[in-house]
Amino acid sequence: MSRITELEALLDERPDDPFLIYALAREYEKGAGTMQALLMYEHLVTNHPTYIATYYHYAKLLQGAGNLNEALKLLHTGIERSLEAKDMHAASEMKGLLMSWGGDEDE
Repeated sequence: MSRITELEALLDERPDDPFLIYALAREYEKGAGTMQALLMYEHLVTNHPTYIATYYHYAKLLQGAGNLNEALKLLHTGIERSLEAKDMHAASEMKGLLMSWGGDEDE
């Protein structure tokens, strides 16, 4: 049984578990499932906005798909959410990514 199949089975049992949704999105992202990953990340930021890990990976995937402006906006939101959660490590990673793309962390 593949990791994707295992995660899908677990998600059938617990359809609103943000960790399972995130883990499945990451698996899709590693393979050829970019569209599925984008949809799952969108679901997470809409329905589980405090699931901080989503923002970094979703932004990278958006940027890779040519949606830099949307990725930059998402990083700003992710930085705000991580600071609210006092997750300085996540905030620092997202600020670094933002700066590497030419964004301003203070915008």
